[in-house]
Amino acid sequence: MAQKKHKQSSPSPSPEKGEQAMIEGIFEGSPDAVGVAVIRLDCGCRKMAAVNQSGDPASEIIMYRDNAESICDLCKKDHGSFQRVSRQFISWKTPEPDIYTKEMIITKVLGN
Repeated sequence: MAQKKHKQSSPSPSPEKGEQAMIEGIFEGSPDAVGVAVIRLDCGCRKMAAVNQSGDPASEIIMYRDNAESICDLCKKDHGSFQRVSRQFISWKTPEPDIYTKEMIITKVLGN
């Protein structure tokens, strides 16, 4: 007896794919950027901004939420409070800065 193959629905886009697309867009609009600081909040919203070789801002701060027209109501109220940060990191542009420059930028932008 032949088995029928079930058609799988296409998976919904993962937050990481949307996040990566935003990072690439920020790099395109920020020629001085060596990295993009990504701050993920516990509500699912994200804050991102490009940083230059000195660790200074190289773009505006962008807040967004995957698959949504705008950020959540809580972020609208508190602008993405640092108390709700679930993860933060810097996505580096290739070629990446040396380890000492990266450490300086991480400390300056994200803290200890």
